Amino acid sequence: MVQKLVAFYGDTNTYTHVNKNNFFIEASNGHYVCWVRTEKDNSIAAVEVFTVEDEANFDWNDIFYEIGKQSSLHDKSYNLVTIFYHNNENVLVPAHKFNASNADAYLDLMFGAKENTVVKYDSVDFGGELMYNVYRVNALLNTMVKTNFLTVTEFHHYSGLLKHLTIEDKKLQGNNINIYFYHQSFSVIVLKNNKLQIAQSFKFSCPEDVLYYCLNLNNTFKLSTQADPIIISGFIEQNGAIINLLNQHFSNVLIASPNADEMAFETNAQFPAYYFTPFFNLQV
Repeated sequence: MVQKLVAFYGDTNTYTHVNKNNFFIEASNGHYVCWVRTEKDNSIAAVEVFTVEDEANFDWNDIFYEIGKQSSLHDKSYNLVTIFYHNNENVLVPAHKFNASNADAYLDLMFGAKENTVVKYDSVDFGGELMYNVYRVNALLNTMVKTNFLTVTEFHHYSGLLKHLTIEDKKLQGNNINIYFYHQSFSVIVLKNNKLQIAQSFKFSCPEDVLYYCLNLNNTFKLSTQADPIIISGFIEQNGAIINLLNQHFSNVLIASPNADEMAFETNAQFPAYYFTPFFNLQV
């Protein structure tokens, strides 16, 4: 059910029991990624990536047990733990229409009612437009997080990605499609005139699926396949079939890598730095 796909570790002295560093997690039904940022300079000292099979008998108690056995990071003492929940059942609500007491109603309207979930929400200021990201979290996952970590700050992964794009606003003038690839899925954030158009996740089984969604988004929001960039990162091969196919239909396909100065370890050709961009770029 759980397999460690890749791990990189820098100086082991920076993430021992005696150091007060910050621990980050992104948890989804397809992957579980954890990394350590040092207290001293906020550099990334280590990262572990696990794939999680979305089986019928999905149990977060079993998943945490398996990750605990395989992880070299989970059992350490940290100053602060931040988790980003990665799931598709979320709604971005303009601030003037948001009512905290009815947060679950937004999700029920979009996705239907669901038992054994906990409703959470984040405030997001995107380019001066305040909105709330309302989302559901599996109740057992919520319990496992609370019982395994003493001090936890929680966000949805779109909240972290949107905040990063706000920080990068000066570099992303105009229109662009930002694609973050994960294990058999990808998330897309489309900006037009620096305004958020959509933030949505899709599953895919072949490169043609990815192309279909990208062309559909391009047509829906009347973007240019010649001028407007597609910015890609995550679990994807640089010269693989997906990027080659996109290059046949879009003239400006870019790969986004994290700041190399922040990483206290060397990656390799199989898992290059851009593999970790969707995680290291998350902002709180």
